[in-house]
Amino acid sequence: MNILYSILPEKLRYAFERLPIDRVYELRLRCNRPAVVTINSRSYYLTDNGPKNDPAEGIIITSVDLETILHKASDYSLYAVNDQLKQGFITIRGGVRIGICGEYVTTTIKNISSLNIRVPHEVRGCSYSVLPYIFTDERPLKTLIISPPGAGKTTFLRDLALNVCEKYMLPNVLILDERGEIAANYMGENQLDVGASDVLTGASKTYGFENGVRSMRPDVIITDELSGREDLDMVRLAARSGVCVFASVHARDIDEIRLKPHWRELIEDGVFDRYVVLTTRDTAGAVVGVYDRMLKPIHTPPC
Repeated sequence: MNILYSILPEKLRYAFERLPIDRVYELRLRCNRPAVVTINSRSYYLTDNGPKNDPAEGIIITSVDLETILHKASDYSLYAVNDQLKQGFITIRGGVRIGICGEYVTTTIKNISSLNIRVPHEVRGCSYSVLPYIFTDERPLKTLIISPPGAGKTTFLRDLALNVCEKYMLPNVLILDERGEIAANYMGENQLDVGASDVLTGASKTYGFENGVRSMRPDVIITDELSGREDLDMVRLAARSGVCVFASVHARDIDEIRLKPHWRELIEDGVFDRYVVLTTRDTAGAVVGVYDRMLKPIHTPPC
């Protein structure tokens, strides 16, 4: 994760190098506040002596620190990443995504007040346990991954993409990587292993579904974080075109997904064949249940 070390100010780099990087998921930096690091699913204050629970020991972040990180992350050209910046994040080499808060204006974000640096992870095999339930006769079933923030849904989708390509050897897998987190494509090269997939980065889901189905003839479309009615309409479009969709949504459990606007209709119409629920545990992609299209449990792993 040399790219991450290269964008941090020295005081943060020294502290960060002493952490178990394979278990670090986020680094939150707020102006005039102590730095916070998330290791597995727990948050700590980042200090010169490792992660601590006492905020008084945390390394205090300044506005100069935030500006330095952002300028280094953009190779000293914020203009070059302004399209991402307007959406509240930038993704850099290695798949590191930096969420940005500050003063929003119509052309950019300025006066940066906080950054959330998300560290990507490859957890090979985290999707293995559900494969028998989301494939039938070697063919994929339309599957929705339900996950609260921080439970590893993107990591899970990434491993799923790899298995679709390598284990089931489906020839045409299209990843709609709107925020550049699944494959972390940088200058045309995927930074994270998603097998022999076609990756469309940075485009909206509407553009990706409408044009991807026509131009790439995918067997499977994989995408992250469905949200509004427009996204759900695109899933319907793909399903009517005979394309399998693996997607994810933010929710704690099956009950919460029923309450989300527009989702009840999608569930009642049986658009998805399977629902996989993840939870926040020590490892990314921990599965707590697999459900059929009627939301009846078909697999509940032991705790």
